[in-house]
Amino acid sequence: MKTLLAATLVLRGATLVDGTGSPPRQNALVVVRDGRLVSAGAATSAAAAALPADAEVLDVSGKWIVPGLIDAHVHAESDADLQEMLRWGVTSVRLMAEDTASAGELAKASKTRRDVPEVFPAVPIFTTPGGWWSQGQPPDSRLDRFPTTVDAARAAVRQAKALGSAEIKVMLDDMAWCRAPLPAFSRFPEAVSAALVGEARAAGMRAIVHAPNLADARRAIEQGATALAHGVLDPIDPETAATMKSRPVFYVPTMDIYEFLADTRRFVDAVLSDPRLSGPGGLPAATVARYRSAEYSDGYRRRYPNFENVARHLPALRANLRTMQRAGVPVALGTDMWAFPGVGVSIEMDLYAAAGLSPLDVLGAATRTAAKSLGLEDRGTLEPGRRADFLILHADPLLDVKNVRSIAAVYKAGTRAVPVSR
Repeated sequence: MKTLLAATLVLRGATLVDGTGSPPRQNALVVVRDGRLVSAGAATSAAAAALPADAEVLDVSGKWIVPGLIDAHVHAESDADLQEMLRWGVTSVRLMAEDTASAGELAKASKTRRDVPEVFPAVPIFTTPGGWWSQGQPPDSRLDRFPTTVDAARAAVRQAKALGSAEIKVMLDDMAWCRAPLPAFSRFPEAVSAALVGEARAAGMRAIVHAPNLADARRAIEQGATALAHGVLDPIDPETAATMKSRPVFYVPTMDIYEFLADTRRFVDAVLSDPRLSGPGGLPAATVARYRSAEYSDGYRRRYPNFENVARHLPALRANLRTMQRAGVPVALGTDMWAFPGVGVSIEMDLYAAAGLSPLDVLGAATRTAAKSLGLEDRGTLEPGRRADFLILHADPLLDVKNVRSIAAVYKAGTRAVPVSR
């Protein structure tokens, strides 16, 4: 594949949805140079005449251009998972990871790799001994991610920063909401979780907290969390919403995980009803067959047997998403979706639309606000000076947000990273 960073790339004739919330612009002229957006305006004859002589002009009439998608909560079990993410239009990710050093190495490599999104680690994942994310998940090789005292917690956060971490993740949940009657996991003492979050904030780091129960979410906000890693299971009160807006505290709903755990069979069948996923050019046939098997869905019912409780909370989760959006709380799209890496972002987008968000708001959560949740000022919208992360689509994503799956091309920093056609 040819690198376009040294030249000027021009895309002409598409409908531009720039991610700012502005209405789409038809017959757009998008100019990219050195990996960044130079301009995005109307494709007039005067604008075309002003292009550099060495510009490579691509006629993309009849297509749509949108910013690269950003997943603000993701895990990757392999390099192949990351490659799938970029293949499906995800150009940046907040990667939840255990080991600070290895995550830092991956993040550094991802800046120039053309086959994976750029990685921004939330690392390490702090939990308590016997807590969620200590069931065989590896320790951090250079610090204690299972601190049991306030002093140990603060020391571990300082070490994480010294190793290059800009964000930590804190587990604040016993998981009974989805695992009962299986034994509940151990929980952090409040003083220790407060020390982790407080030390991170004092050090200028972000702290994203896993706290799906309302009482825990409030505690995380009080302690200084910069983001909630999951949607909240019970109705969020106006006072909490107002606090989240004012600070701000980003809300990452991960609706797909709740829908998945409430009824894995129904969820998977609904996703695979889209031929763009189950047909040619979609997911590997072996993957589709595994997802469709009774063994797959039954396995999740055994591991997360409190599925009826999860299902009972779905209306509150959907209402909270609407409440957060209307209250002005920044909603950043994240998936936590292990079953459909990459595709999970469009699944999550579809769930936001079904919950009542407008297509423009859905796209904004997956681009502009997700970027802000990571402190990224150079991407998330297609405006002059921003990094040229964008997708070319065959179909209108504002007509149906599922159309972000109709990918004609993916560009990362101005380079055509994954040339696919569906």
